[in-house]
Amino acid sequence: MTRTLEQAEFRSPARLEIPINRWHTLSALEKEAHFTAADRELEEVGLIVIAGALSSAACDQLADRMMEEVRTAHHIERKMHERRKSVLKIYNLQSRHPAFMELITFPFVVEYMRRFLGQDMLLHSSEGGIRAPIPAGIEDNALPIDGLHYDAVDRIPGHFLAMNSIYYLCDADSSKGATRYVPGSHKEFLSQEEAEKRQTRFIDVKKGDLVLFGPYLWHAGSPNHSTENRPVIINYYVRSYVRQGFDYPRQMSVAEAKRLTAEQRALLGFNRRLMLDVDELFKYGPASVPDMDPLFPLADS
Repeated sequence: MTRTLEQAEFRSPARLEIPINRWHTLSALEKEAHFTAADRELEEVGLIVIAGALSSAACDQLADRMMEEVRTAHHIERKMHERRKSVLKIYNLQSRHPAFMELITFPFVVEYMRRFLGQDMLLHSSEGGIRAPIPAGIEDNALPIDGLHYDAVDRIPGHFLAMNSIYYLCDADSSKGATRYVPGSHKEFLSQEEAEKRQTRFIDVKKGDLVLFGPYLWHAGSPNHSTENRPVIINYYVRSYVRQGFDYPRQMSVAEAKRLTAEQRALLGFNRRLMLDVDELFKYGPASVPDMDPLFPLADS
């Protein structure tokens, strides 16, 4: 856009009440009504807040599992946590526990994002983020990871290459590491220098809320001045021709891959991969050549 938009033009996000727990029972018309409300938020605000997507008990269980991953981290992860101090990252989260793997196929998120990213959308990455309290007297914990950024591979007018989802496992506001964003930045292709000159707003969320980001909204975390951790789960999705963050099929054994659902396999890239060699073709042969898969049950000839 050629003109500078006034930030006052942009309202704060609404907390949408969407029947997540019975999403699969809704009719196409009912789903479309919720999609329309979400689309309005994405267009007018640049992000969508969905109230209570996860139950309080589910949040506690996921947060406990994330802390267990921190406690049992291997030496490379421990070194990373020592360096970052206030922000602990747990990468490749979906591989750590079935509950995290299940979350990448969260029905509403997958169905909604496929409207923008295509039916062959992929999971780029799944990670846990734990923002620890910072010592009293420190105004901010300005680390590189806290800088303003937007969730996009590239910026193309009217076209999304990626979208992000964040599950908040606790309440978060301006005193507890809430996400801050630049109002209206999804409408302008701002440089980082320009974005940093703008005033930011905080997204106040409740435990279990889910926030979906359009790819062009400038946003960042904020310092956690409370006495408790602020855990979140970040699942980031991309179009099928955008490179994923990890080569998920190659990380998994044949036995692990066989336990995946069809949806999980599709999102992890099993249907879009290039085989390293004929050995992998035998292991993960596509459905078009089942006779090359030694684990595929063949009918008697």
